[in-house]
Amino acid sequence: MEDNTVYLFDAIQMMRTLTKMNVPFSFEYKTLSTQKGTTNGFRTVERALLRPGLRTDQSDLANELIAFTEYPMEEHKFFHLSLLVNFNGRKIRYKK
Repeated sequence: MEDNTVYLFDAIQMMRTLTKMNVPFSFEYKTLSTQKGTTNGFRTVERALLRPGLRTDQSDLANELIAFTEYPMEEHKFFHLSLLVNFNGRKIRYKK
């Protein structure tokens, strides 16, 4: 049986590689508004590419927020690194 999981930082590296090749990928994450302290459950993004994130002088969450562009709307969004649950259909694993 094939292992259908991927480690978190391996998934991020694959996202970076696909973005450099201009190949969109899909992922799912748990939503979180740190300002409101609320979640709207899980969100699936069908086609996205990474984009430059926030600098540490722009946000205290710069190391936690991953910036992406969702296609075809070309909307600029963020997700929390620790709340990523799936990448291209593979479940995220958090420890090696």
